Amino acid sequence: MLSVLIPSYNDAKNLPIALASALAVKSVSEIIVIDDNSIDDTKELIQHVKIENNQIKYIKNKKNLGSGLSFIKALENSSNPYIIMLNSDDFFVPQAIDNLLEFLKNNKLDVAYGKMAIKKESGIHNFQHPGYKKNSYIDDRNELKDLLIYDMYTPSFGSIIKKKSLNSFYNFKYYQDLQSAYGGYFKAHDYDLFINLAKRKKKFGFLNETVCVWCPKNESQSGNSYFESGEASYESSFLFNRYFKDENFDNFSLNLIFERINEKLTHKRNSNSKLNEKLSNHYNLFLKNINKSFHKIKK
Repeated sequence: MLSVLIPSYNDAKNLPIALASALAVKSVSEIIVIDDNSIDDTKELIQHVKIENNQIKYIKNKKNLGSGLSFIKALENSSNPYIIMLNSDDFFVPQAIDNLLEFLKNNKLDVAYGKMAIKKESGIHNFQHPGYKKNSYIDDRNELKDLLIYDMYTPSFGSIIKKKSLNSFYNFKYYQDLQSAYGGYFKAHDYDLFINLAKRKKKFGFLNETVCVWCPKNESQSGNSYFESGEASYESSFLFNRYFKDENFDNFSLNLIFERINEKLTHKRNSNSKLNEKLSNHYNLFLKNINKSFHKIKK
């Protein structure tokens, strides 16, 4: 019923925990591991685990494709009507994932997501994202607007998606066009995906339950380097420019979006990169676009 899609690169050390959590989910009948041309013991590890778990499929890329294309490759090789991504260094809360799938099916949702916890040296802690609602809901907010205001509150490994919602557009060409439009290596491909689904008016629902645990690394996308390089602000600016068209956001919402993207920019430390200079054009265009939106409201 549910396929788990795991892109992995040189992460044999952490992969066993991710796999164990996926195997413990009763509704999971397929786990697809895309080995992004690792040079560690990933292949040997999977071969060993597969002996007693035939629901695991292993595919090794001939060259390194990155997590975005590896996710799409896993998607194209999946056979179930529902999918969920899992990072190789994170893990599920198994019973909660089963609950999340039932929540999606019972309410005929396209996307169902839950809450994420975070693992620190001191233990596992609740993570209260500002985008979370106090209670579960079904199609009860402007998802597009709120994803731009609050950032990505739909954790990629805590969100089950109906595969039919993706089949019409989410493929290798889509990803390559996304990278080309950005003009560099766009990291937040999962954030783009959820915003795109919201733009397409897909039906979202939130289950007020912790369904997954994030194990951050210092140099991960959500780590210091992502913010200090300016990428966090540039990518958010790019997504606003890409999706805000024809949307009538109110003044209050526009102010919140403006403040969030500017707050990300305050973390920027590296200003010497030519690539940063090029990508900063997305922020400059964001300023023009949001000012136009403010003027429309005033008129």
